[in-house]
Amino acid sequence: MDPAVTQPAVASFEAELRERGAVLSGSQVLYFADRDAELAALPQAPTIHPLFTEGLLRVSGMDAEAFLQGQLTNDVRELDGNRSQLTAYCTPQGRMLASLLAWRDGDGYLLQLPRELCDGIRTRLQRYVLRARVKLVDDTASKSLIGMGGPGSTGLIRELFGKAPPESMAKVTVDNTTIIGLGLDLFELVIDASLAMSLWDRLAQHARPAGTPAWQWRLICAPIPVITLATQEQFVPQMANLEQLGAVNFTKGCYPGQEIVARSQYRGEVKRRLFRWHVEREAPAPGQPIYSAEGPGQAVGVVVNAASAPTGGHDILAVVRIDQAEAGGLRLGKADGPALERLPLRLSDAT
Repeated sequence: MDPAVTQPAVASFEAELRERGAVLSGSQVLYFADRDAELAALPQAPTIHPLFTEGLLRVSGMDAEAFLQGQLTNDVRELDGNRSQLTAYCTPQGRMLASLLAWRDGDGYLLQLPRELCDGIRTRLQRYVLRARVKLVDDTASKSLIGMGGPGSTGLIRELFGKAPPESMAKVTVDNTTIIGLGLDLFELVIDASLAMSLWDRLAQHARPAGTPAWQWRLICAPIPVITLATQEQFVPQMANLEQLGAVNFTKGCYPGQEIVARSQYRGEVKRRLFRWHVEREAPAPGQPIYSAEGPGQAVGVVVNAASAPTGGHDILAVVRIDQAEAGGLRLGKADGPALERLPLRLSDAT
């Protein structure tokens, strides 16, 4: 069974959230009491989100830094007590197996990724440890992750903790809480699982509780793409705009797929990019194809992430052929499927 479900502290956190109105499906909090009111509140005020669908891999040992430096797209040497980073783990063909958030924690590193990917990524990384002094463990059950976002979140973090990360990917630690800045008014809080409920209650006095889908909408607006099982091995990092998010270092040296990722960058071979879209009908799913209404044959894109939008319908991050995105007339699922409306990539770009 999933250790994050069976571990007593995390199970207690889930149970207490149920008492506070959380509606769960498996390990995902769908919403708190009133889904429609929760969605409507997203653009207006801070919300907090339990992130039970996220997993953590801990990498420790004397050779941990060198090991990760040879596996991930970003420069692990830049991580210190004040920084986190987005990064990716690729196949030798340069296709992403996972997009990750990484930071130093004690004498090791934590890699955050969807919990559904944890076992496979840990097993794959373990193959390359060989004689290196590195230990890889699933640390999901020891920590709880809480997302916070929305207008006023930065001020609220400062009010409650005395300081806030000054920029994206900056990290501060106050008492037992690690706070990572993901973007404008967007944060993740990391705390020992046994202390999660007390932190939640403290935050909930000032911010509205909301579910995982609402957090996914905030990430879509950031825009921070998340690779899942449905989209593994489909994209080089640049297709998902990860180099624009600082998740790829082009001078750090070798890692799986490095030559292909570098060639895509310097030879201008990226013909697909990440765009944000809106669809009124039908709930999209990661991995779902996108077609042009003018050319019903081959798919021109694929959904990466999708979530219900506060104003109705769904917002989507999708990797689409650049020429087709500019031409418009795209449809979800099939050439005569629901029409896609292109949105500004970042929510702030629309204001």
